[in-house]
Amino acid sequence: MKKIIIIANVLKDKELSITNRIVKILNDNQIVCTIYTVPRMDGGDEGHSDIGIGIVEDDTDCIIIVGGDGTLIQAARELSGADVPMIGVNLGHLGYLAEIEQDNIEEMIDMIIREKYRIQSRIMLEGGVYRGGRQIYHDIALNDIVCARSAKLSVIDFKVYVNDEFLNDYSADGIIISTPTGSTAYNLSAGGPVLEPGANIIVITPICTHTLGVRSIVLSAASDIAIEICPTRHYDDNHSSVYYDGNVSYALESGDVIRIKMSEQKTKIMKLNSMSFVEVLHKKMN
Repeated sequence: MKKIIIIANVLKDKELSITNRIVKILNDNQIVCTIYTVPRMDGGDEGHSDIGIGIVEDDTDCIIIVGGDGTLIQAARELSGADVPMIGVNLGHLGYLAEIEQDNIEEMIDMIIREKYRIQSRIMLEGGVYRGGRQIYHDIALNDIVCARSAKLSVIDFKVYVNDEFLNDYSADGIIISTPTGSTAYNLSAGGPVLEPGANIIVITPICTHTLGVRSIVLSAASDIAIEICPTRHYDDNHSSVYYDGNVSYALESGDVIRIKMSEQKTKIMKLNSMSFVEVLHKKMN
């Protein structure tokens, strides 16, 4: 381990006290580290921070994220394609992804130096918006891609297709297409199942559907999903948008189709503890 990048969310580590503590330990062990601070990792007005794949040099060994799950998720999107493992120091709340607590920083660095870790590969989603048969927007997500209302308190109407086969009509607040990583986020709040994070599957979960008996559907990650936005019965405009990891949004029109599939890019998460997913889930949910 010779070179490490640190990305610090200054809204979480305001005085950079945690970041500087990490830097000192790394420097004491003759490890080169570069710090990038981000004023906000919720995407800002444009949905992207100032970091990008260009900051990751070929000899970078790992990336330490100081913030929380949201910071790590945004960094994964911004740095997709870098193929460098990430590990998060949790300054947030639940910490499903950012598993290292402040009290365990010294132990974390020691284990990284001694290479006492494993790398877990997490699938990502990519989604394109098509209007009149032409792609007008495209982005990537680690957690989920969500089509939902963006203004008035009214349902939106849409059709869902899987591998070009019609699945169902929906009249709902929206729909979540989630990876296993994102299954403990919005998907869980909407009543969807919790998925083992290393699984090669995705889940479709309607949001507050007005159709009785509609449930989440778990699919192979090889599935291609299309969501067609239909004219609404209630207003002239459907007032809906597509959201990527809750940060980036793009306004939709009736007739738009959002095509979603597993991305070729994956996020590598560095895992240090030996706790099983079930143990972690029990701890976080209690």
